[in-house]
Amino acid sequence: MSVLTRHAGSGAGVAAAARRAYDDLTPVLAPLISQVGVDALVARALHVTRRDYPSDQAAEEEVTEPFAQVTLWLEQQDPTLAADAAAAMFTTFAALLTTLIGEPLMTRYLRKAWPDGFSETRSEGTQA
Repeated sequence: MSVLTRHAGSGAGVAAAARRAYDDLTPVLAPLISQVGVDALVARALHVTRRDYPSDQAAEEEVTEPFAQVTLWLEQQDPTLAADAAAAMFTTFAALLTTLIGEPLMTRYLRKAWPDGFSETRSEGTQA
């Protein structure tokens, strides 16, 4: 995911890069689905992604803010797999968001949050 690569390329670790990507996304999505909605999708995406990238869930359950759980989960990953785990979690988040609001709106809002994350040309009929 180029958004994570861009943030990690600035010297941040994967967990910090994921946090910055989330911080870019939240103010764009919260007016549409609320902060509670964003947090619910993050929590569900983490739950689903944990199946492929397990960790010490007991430690994560001690923090209450959903993205703090993601950060801790990423910090527990093998460093060679952390970027893949983060990309899988954001991909799952996008799939859940698509189910909720549809692909055209999902694409539009993700482009607003991560304008540098979309290098492909817009398909006809898609408005950013």
